[in-house]
Amino acid sequence: MLALDLLCAFAISAITLALPLCVRHITQNLLLPGAPNQLRDIGLIAGLMLALVVAHTLCNLFVDYQGHMMGARMESDMRRELFAHLQRLPFSFYDERKTGELMSRITSDLFALSELYHHGPEDVAIGLIKFSGVFLITLSINPALSVVIVLFLPLMFVYSLHFNRRMNRALRRSKERIAEINEQVEDSLAGIRVVQSFANEDLEQAKFDAANQRFVQSRRQEYRAEGLFYGGMEAFSQLMTIVVVVFGALAIAGESLDLPDLITFL
Repeated sequence: MLALDLLCAFAISAITLALPLCVRHITQNLLLPGAPNQLRDIGLIAGLMLALVVAHTLCNLFVDYQGHMMGARMESDMRRELFAHLQRLPFSFYDERKTGELMSRITSDLFALSELYHHGPEDVAIGLIKFSGVFLITLSINPALSVVIVLFLPLMFVYSLHFNRRMNRALRRSKERIAEINEQVEDSLAGIRVVQSFANEDLEQAKFDAANQRFVQSRRQEYRAEGLFYGGMEAFSQLMTIVVVVFGALAIAGESLDLPDLITFL
């Protein structure tokens, strides 16, 4: 099933690269004055593009559904193995661990791992094919403009690496804080008879509120780093578009690039 999932991921990447080439073929060859069989050829290319879109949609549906189901099965297997492992640990381990913390490890933390295990291979495959394909296509159209685009990549890599590390640190703190909340809830509810007998509800509520506020603060840091990461990457993308338009316009003015090729770049 993993092989079929990756095959669909490859197909998604290939179709994504093929559609701009179809547009280039129409604008460069079929829109010329006096082109033979113009309407028929445009209809054929339009039908081909429609078929590619349908195939792209079906592959996306398969990757999304089957990939997540594969991740869910991975998560289930890991949870079963972790639970079996916890039952074999000595009493000394539990003397140093809170039940709520272990609950977080066996529930929410495993979801993040399953997302990595099933999204990782797909995203890497799609990313590599798209990058390699786009680079080769643009290099064959206009090497100079292709090099200008590639020059952005080191900056994007350094930027994404920095803020990805910040996001990971913030995410770790967030998981630690939610584990603290689970610990607090488990302790309070396990001793609810004692809490109510001594009228300590306000004290337990204060403890919970403090843990909850620490969680909110950790999420604030996480979302700040996430906003800077995705906002910066979007800014790089928009800047690349501007650079392509400007340099492409200059190349068209210098008669070293055609308008259909510039459309393909965009």
